[in-house]
Amino acid sequence: MKPRLVFACALLLAVAFSGSRGATAPAFHGPFGAAEWERSTVPVRPGEPGKAPFWNAFAKRFIFAPAFDYRRVENAVKYKYEIWSQKNGSNHSFESDVPYAPLSPVWASVPVGNFQLRVIGLSAEGKRLGVAGEGHYFRAAPFDGPYLEPLMRYDESALLALDKVMHKGYVEYWLKHQAPDPEYALYRYAAKMFGSVIVGAVTHARLKPGTSEAGRSIKLGRIVADYLISISFPPGTVLENFPPTYHGVWLAKNPKSHAQLENYMTIVAADSGHAYLDLYDLTRDPSYLEAAQKIARTYLKTQLPSGSWYLYLNNQTGERTADGVAIPTSTINYLERLQKDYGMKGLDRAIDRAFAWIMDNPVKTSHWLAQYEDVDMRFFAPYERMSREQTCDLAIYLFRRYPDRPEYVALAEDLIRFAEDQFLTWEQMEDVVVGAQIGTLRPPPEVPVTGPGGYAKNWLTPAVHEQYGFWMPSARNTGLMIDTYWDAYVATKKEVYLAKAVSIANNFTRVQKEHNGDYPTFFTKHPMPFWMNNSIYPAKVMMTLQRNLDKMR
Repeated sequence: MKPRLVFACALLLAVAFSGSRGATAPAFHGPFGAAEWERSTVPVRPGEPGKAPFWNAFAKRFIFAPAFDYRRVENAVKYKYEIWSQKNGSNHSFESDVPYAPLSPVWASVPVGNFQLRVIGLSAEGKRLGVAGEGHYFRAAPFDGPYLEPLMRYDESALLALDKVMHKGYVEYWLKHQAPDPEYALYRYAAKMFGSVIVGAVTHARLKPGTSEAGRSIKLGRIVADYLISISFPPGTVLENFPPTYHGVWLAKNPKSHAQLENYMTIVAADSGHAYLDLYDLTRDPSYLEAAQKIARTYLKTQLPSGSWYLYLNNQTGERTADGVAIPTSTINYLERLQKDYGMKGLDRAIDRAFAWIMDNPVKTSHWLAQYEDVDMRFFAPYERMSREQTCDLAIYLFRRYPDRPEYVALAEDLIRFAEDQFLTWEQMEDVVVGAQIGTLRPPPEVPVTGPGGYAKNWLTPAVHEQYGFWMPSARNTGLMIDTYWDAYVATKKEVYLAKAVSIANNFTRVQKEHNGDYPTFFTKHPMPFWMNNSIYPAKVMMTLQRNLDKMR
């Protein structure tokens, strides 16, 4: 599939007239700034009635020139686009034959910050016939890095973070009791959180080889893995060998909530499987490879004819407990790892069917539904709860499996542009008004974030936001973007991708200093709730990035 997004297509939508008053060219600070600013005029999958969906009705802001689902005005033969920048009071305008054209003709003149847009239908004589649409939006800064300087090597940073998290009380509890700490509420997400402890233990041991600390971490990883295997669904059951999504007593009291012991979110099994493989790589204990392979076999057994999996199932009956299916990008990456690195047979057809489903669904619709087991996704409109994780999963898959297929590399780069456009903040957003439904300074009103950490002015950038419904800059999402840019760099050799990966990694060392050595869950200046998986996975990413960079030297 070749992306439809080319600058020439955007310009075809605009007619000859365009203009800007009061605008000044931005000052660029890095070697990529000018090119990235110009590149921001290329829209990301612009909507077109009957041909391409308008996916951005709930978007929080835009790096790349947006297009909006504004409607035709009766008897109008053309449309005038009027933009007023709240940042500097400048005005920008152009005309188009349609009311839903990308803002590309003037986007390079619109400064970073809040702006108001109004599209007016015009008669052949230029008479204003009515408003096709209007809104209040935010133009976010494109990349102008590299940003910051690292305060230490990335593997040293990872070690510092893991030294902290691997000695927290609820992690130490495993060594003393061979079971999860019942007082730590987040252990209710067993597959995710127990798997993260295993990954953290393995990464910590790799960073301290031959030491007593490494021995302690290996022991910890084994204890947690053995426990997770012991509570997995028994052979002969519908989801045999899958670890439970929910566990323990810290579950929802509302019986209508999806966070119940009998409910299962199918994508999380891959998280535990990756953890088992990491532990096998370090210990060479075949029981962990076997546990990972058993998870894959259950994926094969439960795959739908369509090629995907139900997102939620009753783990006793196998019946789905919510409408919709998973976006199985993490599943295909997991199966691909087993096939490529461990020689597991019989996975090709499942991978190909899942890939085909992805290409026929979210790749075409741009509906990248966020998939988190602590948020019930059943009650939201299409495009209301989008995230970037699955787009990056797919981009990584394409870069690794099809580096010699230009159409797939181009698609992967297009997916990265979507992730960057919607979820990556390169520079401080100041006092933001991000869409009419949000208001000033604060996250969306449905987000339960209180205190100064929820204010955009206190975010530490560059950082990546979790999802539309919880648009906070989170460590895990930020770390996974490093992996995405690294794979983009390996596949394309474009230096800008390496600069972006390094810029994000540099910020991890700065944020860490602000938080006494921890990688905090949220990239703010202020203490907020801590999820240890948000510290562990970035530590693995930082270690891997440093080792990859060392190989380049």
